[in-house]
Amino acid sequence: MSRLGRSWRRLLTLGLFGLCLDLEKPFSQPPVAVRDAEPTARRSNDEWFSFGNSVIIVGATAGEAYEVYANLQNHPEWSTMLSRVEVHNNARSSTWSLQALGFSLSWTADITRQVPSRLISWESTSGLKNAGVASFSPLMVKGSPSCSVAVQMSIRAPGFLRRLFQSRRLSALAASAIKKDLEGFRQVVLARATTSALVGDVAVKLAPLTNHTYKDGLGSCQVLVEGNGTIEIQVRGFGTSDSTKKLLEDCANAMGKLDDRQRCTAVVDLTKGVGCSPLAVPTIISFLQHNGGRITRTAVLGPRPLMALAQMISKLARQSGVAFFVDRAEADRWCAETDDEADQV
Repeated sequence: MSRLGRSWRRLLTLGLFGLCLDLEKPFSQPPVAVRDAEPTARRSNDEWFSFGNSVIIVGATAGEAYEVYANLQNHPEWSTMLSRVEVHNNARSSTWSLQALGFSLSWTADITRQVPSRLISWESTSGLKNAGVASFSPLMVKGSPSCSVAVQMSIRAPGFLRRLFQSRRLSALAASAIKKDLEGFRQVVLARATTSALVGDVAVKLAPLTNHTYKDGLGSCQVLVEGNGTIEIQVRGFGTSDSTKKLLEDCANAMGKLDDRQRCTAVVDLTKGVGCSPLAVPTIISFLQHNGGRITRTAVLGPRPLMALAQMISKLARQSGVAFFVDRAEADRWCAETDDEADQV
């Protein structure tokens, strides 16, 4: 091992040792709010060291990935440091055991928020002070179910190790460790999906109500409507009136197959779009006037000109519950929230 490698190994050992000494101190304040999973350190609070990473899984849905992750006792299958996870009787509390660099750590944690197929967040209640969130976002890959999984974690560092934990090098090492674990997680998820079994239960894969792409010489648009009321629309290039009409007719027909009590959420992804035909606007307004009442939340992503157009259309159609985002994970989280949760934020 090189001198530099040995040096960083000693630093990591010191960091773990310091965490062991600091376990009995109470939280000074809540951990850094989790908003993304970029592999960079966040320093809004010096006492909390935050890091994260993400992985794309082609061949499994966000729901399948979530089901594997939510079974906490299986985490040691893909984690390089976890030795055991014991879930308590109430299912929301668990004890985690970690072994690294000759040290053994353990802590208890509670699930603080859980949205099936969307996200799961946690915070420790004793032992190693940490908190985090894992989010699951469906992706549109033609011919294959896919998803993105992002994990963001925060660990409370003792004051005398603050500079060490703020190091970019240590942040990169931590993000790399998360990435390695997520790669292992991807393999576990794909293995479960291939055998149609999720954590010992046979998974019944329900086909979406519709999943079609409409293309012409100027661009393409895709619509996906699932049985749980999730709607995804993606526009690439220029949206013509003909392709827009076909897409929205398809979407309306799929929504008609849902139970009348089923409320819907929609994500409209315009990030790869360049424009929309003026002739398509009346078609969109008509669709919203007839079907928009069932869509409780619509998240729109895209460049400023298209966002402005979407805002104008929503006002003309008097469509409520529309918000605009630049980050897909935030849009998914917002759509998954209940109105009561949104009021508390």
